[in-house]
Amino acid sequence: MPELNPRYIVDTVAMRPDNQLVLALSGGLDSMVLLHLLAQARQLQPFTLSAVYVHHGISLHADSWAEFCAAQCARLQVAFATRKVNIAGSDNLEHKAREARYQALAEFVSSDKHMLLTAHHSDDQLESLLLALKRGSGPAGLSGIAQQRGFAAGVMLRPLLAFSRQELVHYARQYQLQWIEDDSNSDMRFDRNFIRHQLTPVLRQRWPHFANTAMRSMQHVAKLQQLADYYTDNALRLCQRGNRLLLSELVKLVPLQQDLVLRRWLLGYGLNPETQWLDTLKRDVISAREDASPVLVLAHYQLRRFADALYLLTETEVQQPSETGLWQSEVTVMLSSGCGQLDFSTDYKEGALPIGVKSGQWVFGKLSQRFKPAGSTLTKPLKQWFKLWQVPPWERQRVPLLMDDGQIIAVAGYASSTAPEHASCWCSWQR
Repeated sequence: MPELNPRYIVDTVAMRPDNQLVLALSGGLDSMVLLHLLAQARQLQPFTLSAVYVHHGISLHADSWAEFCAAQCARLQVAFATRKVNIAGSDNLEHKAREARYQALAEFVSSDKHMLLTAHHSDDQLESLLLALKRGSGPAGLSGIAQQRGFAAGVMLRPLLAFSRQELVHYARQYQLQWIEDDSNSDMRFDRNFIRHQLTPVLRQRWPHFANTAMRSMQHVAKLQQLADYYTDNALRLCQRGNRLLLSELVKLVPLQQDLVLRRWLLGYGLNPETQWLDTLKRDVISAREDASPVLVLAHYQLRRFADALYLLTETEVQQPSETGLWQSEVTVMLSSGCGQLDFSTDYKEGALPIGVKSGQWVFGKLSQRFKPAGSTLTKPLKQWFKLWQVPPWERQRVPLLMDDGQIIAVAGYASSTAPEHASCWCSWQR
């Protein structure tokens, strides 16, 4: 069994001299023990250490707790900061407080040299497992609290996971540490408190080593999750092209792996849908008729299918611009609604379209208006050209058009009615 001392912290964190450690300090037993260990560890290996107290404004004692933390940090010569957060409403308070806390702490982890340390211990692991079972979590949730993971621009570490709360109490008494007893820790309305005070004592009484064996099971699940992540990431690389997921590649996978790839793709955008939503995506979008244009909303995104690909789009990316404007030989024209810019130059650049006029009007839409690209014998409505060019329907309204005397003379990024030898300038579309 490891021994709780500063050397263990140095070896576990494996910090470099240029690392900047940030401790999430609540003033409770766990974080005060870690504060003391870190302060002593600086004598073994120099590093920059600071502590942050997040003031949730929930408890009437929060101000005095902040003062206590500040005083303890001053005594140990540790830089200290406080951040206040606002939590709206009282429903799902545990979740809201945790999210607000990590958002505030992210401000202090601004580079890959920063490490955020939290004082989670093995008792927290057991509580997290029971909470995950209650929520019906998958392997990621059943793996428990990770000892290390990415956070903001740096990493988050939990160096005390190998120790129980009782071991932390022993350490605190040995070094005569002071700590805060949060009155909310006895409030049974919170699920974690109910588990801590009502369930785990019964489990430990019946099976004294239950926490250790549960942690072994969580470690097994975590390894399986790591293996699944490895193969899922490899499969996702084959399927993903920017914000598109190639369905022709996805269907080559077994159904279970398809679900994992879909979830990993969505997770990259901060989305973690319920299983029922994923079933709807597969039934109503992925398996829709080939000529259908299905749309499914998730948070601030829309999922659409076109030409055997699944697209994940923001509201801006499907917004139809209404603004128009004049071009009078300016070098750059800034477009509305996140549609980028048009750049004009007398020198040809790869992908640029030839323009035979020196002024005109830029507009959007006009899908029914006829257009004849240079070199083509056909004149067709613009919407037919877009179909031929495989432009997704929502993008067709967002492609800038250059017009002269009521006629489309260029469809930015696609075609021009001017032959290259007749160009007076060249137009590039920067999206």
